[in-house]
Amino acid sequence: MARRGFCSWLVLATCLAFAPAAGATIDGPCTATIAGQNVADRETNATSDPITVAEGSNVPISMSAARPITHLEVELEFAGIRWTVYDEPTTGRSWSKVVDVDDYATYGVGLYKVIGSSSGPGLSCSGEALVEVEGSPLTTVAGLVGLGLAVVGGVAVLLLALRGGGSGGALVLGALFGMLLGLGLGLLLQEFAVLYPTLIVAIVLLLGGAVLGGVLSGLPRMAGRA
Repeated sequence: MARRGFCSWLVLATCLAFAPAAGATIDGPCTATIAGQNVADRETNATSDPITVAEGSNVPISMSAARPITHLEVELEFAGIRWTVYDEPTTGRSWSKVVDVDDYATYGVGLYKVIGSSSGPGLSCSGEALVEVEGSPLTTVAGLVGLGLAVVGGVAVLLLALRGGGSGGALVLGALFGMLLGLGLGLLLQEFAVLYPTLIVAIVLLLGGAVLGGVLSGLPRMAGRA
């Protein structure tokens, strides 16, 4: 029953991970653009169409509102983790910022979420969109790390399954190496712009890898009992 319940939860999590985003991605009385494209027309789920920018390019980001803006902030998000790339005071009812892609996509290419926020007297507004940084994934640090983790995790799980025994230690090792496999695949999917790793997607990939590794490592023992 516990295993069945866990599998049901994993299926539900997978469905949520790839569910379409609801509505536009502008929160507040303002408009925003990234590389000249309206953010309100974009969605930010794992398989949404991104705004494409070239590696090494300068990308304009802008936001305007009906009231004065006194502060602006630009963040990047990856697997639910956000970090600030620009945080400064400003004046007027609009702002624009030219972002050097190489300053922020330092270790990889692929899919990222960009969040712009503005605030002022009686004003709070934000907008977000997926951005694809074009480039060669296997020439980046993140791409090579993802490939290495996927290969190490996959080979280790395969070897544990072939060695047999299916002991408790083998199951734990299989789950750990399976998580490495899931992490590596997630990085590769992001780098090749196939899938944006939302927090739920990242969890599903890690748990799915752990389950796969544990099951494959336990197959020899189950076969022996049969």
